[in-house]
Parts: sequence; C-alpha cells; structure tokens
Amino acid sequence: MIQKENSYGTFDQEINAFFKDVHHFACLINTCLYQGQEIVKPEDLMLVDPKTQAYTRDVLMLWNGRYGSYYLGIENQLIENYPMPYRILQYDCLVYKDQMDTLEKEHRKKKDLRSCEEFLSGIKASDRLIPCITIVIYYGTRPWQTNFSMKDMFDVKDVEHLNEYKMNLLEVHSDTHRYKDKELDLVFSMTRDILNANFNTIKNKYKQGIPKQVALVIASMAKDEELYQQIKEEEKEVIVMCESLDRMREEARAEGMILGRRDGLIQGEEKAELRILTNLLKKGISDSYILEITGVSSELLMKAKQAIH
Repeated sequence: MIQKENSYGTFDQEINAFFKDVHHFACLINTCLYQGQEIVKPEDLMLVDPKTQAYTRDVLMLWNGRYGSYYLGIENQLIENYPMPYRILQYDCLVYKDQMDTLEKEHRKKKDLRSCEEFLSGIKASDRLIPCITIVIYYGTRPWQTNFSMKDMFDVKDVEHLNEYKMNLLEVHSDTHRYKDKELDLVFSMTRDILNANFNTIKNKYKQGIPKQVALVIASMAKDEELYQQIKEEEKEVIVMCESLDRMREEARAEGMILGRRDGLIQGEEKAELRILTNLLKKGISDSYILEITGVSSELLMKAKQAIH
C-alpha cells in the first residue's frame, strides 16, 4: 500500500503527467476558458520548466496561438488550500518577475536605455510581457468553501476599490462540462462519480476497458490509495474500472465484517463503529467508499478521522 505521507505526492505526479499531454491540456483550456471552441491548438503548446525561483508549479505551458503568446498553468488541489488566491497571484507574479529580470538584463547588456524614464524603469516603453493564466483544479468531495479571490482574504468593509484577483477554479465533483478529448472526459466523469459515491452509475456505465495509466490517474484524482494500489498491482495494461471498484468494495466490506467479529463488537454501538472506521481509514480507503459500504453518518466518520490524528 502507498504510505499515507507519500500518497498525495504520488497522486500529484500521476495527475501532472496526464496534463503534460498537450491534447489533454488544450482541451481543458478550450473547455474551461473558451466555451469549447478550439482556440488553443495542441501543436501551439510547448511544455516549459515549471520551476520559477524557489517555487515549482504543477504544469506550465507556453501557448503561441491566434491571440499571441501566453503562459498557461494548471494547479491541482487534492484538498482545499485556504490561501490559494494568494498562491496563484504569487506564482503568476513570479512569471512576470522572471520576464522583467530578463528584459532588464538584456538592456544592461545592450546599453540601449537613453531617456530618464528608461533608466528609471530599466526597460523601454515598447517592451511587453507574456501574460499568465492559471486554472486551479480541485478534487475534493465537497464544494470549495472559503477564498475564491484575494478580496475574500481581507476583513474590511470597503472592497469595491480592491483588485479582485479571482481564481479560475474547476471543481471536479460538480463539473458539468463535456470534453471533446475522450480520455479527459472519461477521467473527469469517472472521478466525479467516485467523489460523489455514485457506485451504481459506475457499475452500469463504465464496463469498457481503459488504459492502466488512465485508471491510475482516476484513482489519483479520487485520492483513493486502495484503488490506486490495486490498479498498480494489475499485470494487464487494460483495466475495467467497475470490476476494480467492485473488488475493492468487497474487500473493504469484508474487512469491516472481520474486524467487527474479531473484536466481538455489537453493531450500532459507536465504539464498535469507530474502531471499524479507523481501521478502514488506516487502510487508505476513501471517505466516499466508507460511507457507502458502512452506512454511517459523515459526522461519525469525521470523529474517526479526528481519533487517528
């Protein structure tokens, strides 16, 4: 099993690798920013180094297209990060700072600054920066709760005159977009059903085999260590997800029954349920699966999680 402290890092790597594919990336941008129009062409995208000074972004592409040149970034969030608007502003500003540093260095080398304004600015009036657009993809099971823009992070009465710096936020659990890229559409739709515990839908809808690597991306987006490990250990390269999910649910259900019998616990007693829930959580089984197979309340599950930490 993936160790808990390492699992999110593994999930990030799987998801980032998926979006480094220019076809997946272009389709995401076109769907979320351009209402499905094919504005961004895969052949116009170039993967660039995501590291900017001390920070590393998840995925960063340079787009040279019909509207000019843009940096396009993706940040994947497996759980909610409260200062995310600030983080995105910081990432984007660092992209601009790198460009400013390069321009100033070039002008110092050429010694071509003439006016007082140019010397003060370090650049010429004709110099231009490449803009940066970032999309945050959130894979939580509940809606994003807190800050959607920088304005939300201030506790003041007059926000009218503040710059908003609103995030481009995509919440997979409630995403209703249809994606022209079939792999991207499958990944998001199946992840959404897992996050919402729509297991009957999964069983009836996803009977076709999918590439193992795509299945690993889905398990990563769903933050499901048990499912991820089960797929990872499969020898075949084509995975039928409904079968993998069924096997995992049966194992989880059996685990709960074994634990209950072993400890002589009476069904319905909170202590017994908490013990079973903590053991299931320690095995890396996701919240949605646990709620579906045990029928306990989300409050009791939260209490079990608190007991672990």
